[in-house]
Amino acid sequence: MNLNATILGQAISFVLFVWFCMKYIWPPIILTIETRQKEIEESLINSKKAQDELCVLEKKIQQDIIEAKQKASNILNEANKQKTLILEEARKKALEETKKILLNAQSEIEISTMHARKNLHKEVVDLSLAIAEKIIKKNISKDDNQNLLDQLIVSLSQVKN
Repeated sequence: MNLNATILGQAISFVLFVWFCMKYIWPPIILTIETRQKEIEESLINSKKAQDELCVLEKKIQQDIIEAKQKASNILNEANKQKTLILEEARKKALEETKKILLNAQSEIEISTMHARKNLHKEVVDLSLAIAEKIIKKNISKDDNQNLLDQLIVSLSQVKN
């Protein structure tokens, strides 16, 4: 056996095998690898863009939350102002109604006291007349009668005042 011929044959077959692999097998493998690398690069670029968009959206959401809180606080402040105004108006109306009720009560009291005075005056007059009749019936002397009438007139004039 010739060792040189075997090595030479193996070398030639190896060179043919390498040439065949580089001509027909290697290009599709390289193409697949390059395609996969491009897909991975695009995926990385897309994920970076998505992260950037996510950061932008998070900032926008935070800004929207801050604006919503401010709007809510403004609405609450306006509601509190309106509540205060409504309460103040209600207090004013209640005070006005209280004054009206007090005035009505005072006028009713004054009217009642005037009626009571008139009734009392009428009763005093009736009593005076009754007393005068009794005195006249007893036939008191004219001087005594005149003195009693004068006293009665004085007392009646004091009651009127």
